[in-house]
Amino acid sequence: MKQAKLDYFKRWFKRYIAQYYELPGDGIKPILLKERHTERTCIEIVLVGRKSGLSAEDLLLAETAALFHDIGRFPQWKRYATFIDSASEDHALLGLDVVSRHKIFAGIPPEERELICEAIRHHNLKELPTNLSQRQYLFSGLLRDADKLDIWGLVISELEGRGNLVETLTGYIPISNSFSRDIVAELMEGEVPDYSSVRNRNDMILLRLGWVFDLNFTMSCRLVLERNYVERLCVHLPVRSELQEVKKYLIAYLKNRAKYRS
Repeated sequence: MKQAKLDYFKRWFKRYIAQYYELPGDGIKPILLKERHTERTCIEIVLVGRKSGLSAEDLLLAETAALFHDIGRFPQWKRYATFIDSASEDHALLGLDVVSRHKIFAGIPPEERELICEAIRHHNLKELPTNLSQRQYLFSGLLRDADKLDIWGLVISELEGRGNLVETLTGYIPISNSFSRDIVAELMEGEVPDYSSVRNRNDMILLRLGWVFDLNFTMSCRLVLERNYVERLCVHLPVRSELQEVKKYLIAYLKNRAKYRS
């Protein structure tokens, strides 16, 4: 892929989402939220990809996958007024439908098209399937990391009082002093918790902390450490000894990954 093709994709993306700016009520706020998330995810994927040694052409493919990874969010919001897939449709599949109907990738080689579409398809799964090719795993894993890096930053901004769209992202979640000890146990076993275990905001924070176990690149782990994401999430949890142990375990895990694993 050439830079001119990515530039074309960016112009097309802008034209496509412009139709959603006219939604009634506060409709534009969630649309802008996802547009800006897309922009930041593109920055994150290039940052991680470049530091991980991707070629210039592979960086263009990766950025294209990031550009279109949430394209399904826009029709999802228009149809259902929610970003919760379980209450509407899988936004990754909606996105694949958008790019297919518009034949947006018709002008690039089939192997490039497949890599981008497979990355979009897998970006929101709990874990990657085991039957991917090496190249599919590379781009899917890179997109998942970039997506998480920006979502962590957005969620932390919300928790620190610099936004008010948490319920747009997750639906209403009760605020409570309690937390799931089952989720804590999963984290201490190095497992990514499931959304079905979430009962309150503390559980949701713990779940997002568990995403560290799904990071695929050393650079992603280093960025989480450099940005103090674990500490900045944990400060919003109750002061409990078991939660302090979770924080220590997660930071130690990230330091080990950042130092030793590729």
